[in-house]
Amino acid sequence: MEEAILMPNDERKKTEVQKEDIILLISSVLLGVIFDFLFYKKSLGISYLIFVIAFYLFFGWNLRRKIGFSYSFGWFLGIPILALSSTYLIFANQIFRALNFVIIPILIVAQTLLIIGENKHQWFEASFVMDIGKGVRRTLGNISKPLVVGLSLLRIPKSRKKDNTFQKVLLGVAISIPLLTIIISLLTSADYLFKNLISELVNSLGTINLTDIPQQGILVLLISIFMFSYTWSLLKSKDQGQTQGEESVAQQRAGSWDPVISVTILSLINCVYVIFIVIQFTYMFGAFHNVLPAGYTYAEYARRGFFELLIVTLINFSLLLSSLKFTGKEGKGLTRAVQVLHSLLVLCTMVILVSAFLRMSFYEAAYGYTYLRVLTHSFMIFLFVLLAVACYKIWNERFSLLKPYILLALAAYLVLNFANIDVLIAQKNIARYLETGKLDTYYLRHLSYDSIPVLVGLLNEENTPPDLKQYLEEQQMRLSQEQAWQSFNISQYEAQKVLTQ
Repeated sequence: MEEAILMPNDERKKTEVQKEDIILLISSVLLGVIFDFLFYKKSLGISYLIFVIAFYLFFGWNLRRKIGFSYSFGWFLGIPILALSSTYLIFANQIFRALNFVIIPILIVAQTLLIIGENKHQWFEASFVMDIGKGVRRTLGNISKPLVVGLSLLRIPKSRKKDNTFQKVLLGVAISIPLLTIIISLLTSADYLFKNLISELVNSLGTINLTDIPQQGILVLLISIFMFSYTWSLLKSKDQGQTQGEESVAQQRAGSWDPVISVTILSLINCVYVIFIVIQFTYMFGAFHNVLPAGYTYAEYARRGFFELLIVTLINFSLLLSSLKFTGKEGKGLTRAVQVLHSLLVLCTMVILVSAFLRMSFYEAAYGYTYLRVLTHSFMIFLFVLLAVACYKIWNERFSLLKPYILLALAAYLVLNFANIDVLIAQKNIARYLETGKLDTYYLRHLSYDSIPVLVGLLNEENTPPDLKQYLEEQQMRLSQEQAWQSFNISQYEAQKVLTQ
């Protein structure tokens, strides 16, 4: 109480505004969870009426300081809205169920605008439709606000940093939940054994369908963002909302994430990765010795989870760079803990990247080599190097990542240009053909002149595909035509020389 009295008015107002935004964010997520519970894979019934009532509670609580009861048309609209919502409980007419599904949200938007006084036109004027449309547009314009508020939670003002470690840990856990949901869903999709482990754990807690978690998580996220954005647009006036939004972003850029929250988030995520990696080591590197999960072939092993693991790697890389950039320093113990957790995240990400690399190798061995697959391989090697540099940055704080990353990106691009990928693709596909008898001649015929010297070597082999012979004959005729000296190209010259021998 004494701290509140001694706190300056501006700082007190800022704290109240931040608390208001946090409550809005939490209640939006709660409303999203309610929406998922009521509607996901369920036909409409009493659930529609319950959700409308839940929305009114959510709306009334978050905008209580702006709502004033009066005998107006806005408040009167509550009667038809609740009546139409109850039709899903009482009747089963499919035509009206479909119409009401669209009409009720429109009426709710109109009612909330009238109650808050955000309408510029009277409800009985045709131009009031523009107010409704503007309300929807403002919602889309504030889509980024939940992210801004969420990121601002990572920065704890100094006046609140004493004796609130437990609160910070809880906050870190709350922030980790949506990120862990995405990561675990990707990892379960990528690995059969990990999925079984999570399924057993989930089943021990109750009857939850693990395959539905990603879809339900996305549904909760979308509803939460929409509810937050729309309510936020009504809670803040236009000018005030822009000022506060810009101020929050400026604070986030200028400030830093609280290290306790960062440690909590990194610890939870690393625990999941350690479990995943322990499972991976049971057969990932043993795949070269035919140690694969039961019922899996190399192609199935490669196809299952490569892109998921690559997405996880990109998420980890983004999280690592953000944490390195924004996590503040608060004591040697916390600073060292953050460094250790950053290093563990890098190590886990490297192992996941190696797993994805091996899967792509198996996929290429089964289905052949293409530009996309070779470039994906190259990108993974590039990411591995970037992670190694980031690991050095973790323990050498004065080291700047931007310069080496720019130089590495330039060097990688030069290597790709001079690596002659067409030759590599042709060589690898021919080697696969000699081993398995499978060859995608259609794809080889669309490679550049660089590949022709390699393809000509295949003519000496038995059972050379006829369409490949025809392709080389066509190229010989095309290259035999005279060209202007200004068009001289070494690749074409070498191809012509090999074809005429």
